[in-house]
Amino acid sequence: MDHYIPKRRVPVTLWSTGLEAVAAQLFLDLDPATRCHQTILAKLDESSPFLPAAVGEEGRIHLFNKRRILRVTPGRGAILADVFSRGFHPWREEQAELTLLEGTTLSGKVWMPMARESQRLSDYMNQLSGFLVLLTTVGPHLVHPRGIAELRLAERAAEPIEPDAVTPLPGR
Repeated sequence: MDHYIPKRRVPVTLWSTGLEAVAAQLFLDLDPATRCHQTILAKLDESSPFLPAAVGEEGRIHLFNKRRILRVTPGRGAILADVFSRGFHPWREEQAELTLLEGTTLSGKVWMPMARESQRLSDYMNQLSGFLVLLTTVGPHLVHPRGIAELRLAERAAEPIEPDAVTPLPGR
């Protein structure tokens, strides 16, 4: 006998390699004992290779290969608690501008849980294994690093390099 797990349907738009934007509904697990529910970020970061979603008027189930999903944007009716949970661990938001592989530019704040107080956004990006949360003025986006061509940080190098201070290599 199958064990039924109550679900909450959350509207999203999925972008993946090989597919244009797909309007769908994700199924997030509900926990009646704690009255909590799974987030979209947690669903995307699960180890299962496929993401089930209802697509179209009839709600036909499609299985999307998670390795091909590059970006997920929550739709109308989704609340921030559906997207991710800040939890009780330290976190910080850093201003950044992302250019995606297909040329779209998104600007906002990257939310990152803190592994240590001195953690920089570049450290976080180099250790990230799943989706990141980008909070923009129009709403949150969940972006996989595979889909990012460039990420421009607000932080700058501590000391600018002066052209006169650079010693040319011999023979050049």
